[in-house]
Amino acid sequence: MAIKITTNYFAPVDKPKTYLVYIIYEKYVPWKFCIQVLMEVFYRKYEDAELIANEIITNGEGLCGAYLYEIAENKAKYVEELAKKEGYSLQCLVEEV
Repeated sequence: MAIKITTNYFAPVDKPKTYLVYIIYEKYVPWKFCIQVLMEVFYRKYEDAELIANEIITNGEGLCGAYLYEIAENKAKYVEELAKKEGYSLQCLVEEV
């Protein structure tokens, strides 16, 4: 009696690329609005939003999160649309890791 051994071969799957979303400093954007965006769009707790907002002011940009490309682009566009609606010129940067 022969024993037959079969193996399942799965081709390696490329890991999807990650993209970082930054908010770029704009001195005419109120602190409260920046905190609101970080909490509502990027789901940051208030304490984290404060730290990121401080980073934006201090370094000229602040890292909001890392996402798949489509999500990163949508979040960046949404932030810019919210800012435009409020009369601000806030911009986001999406950068591949």
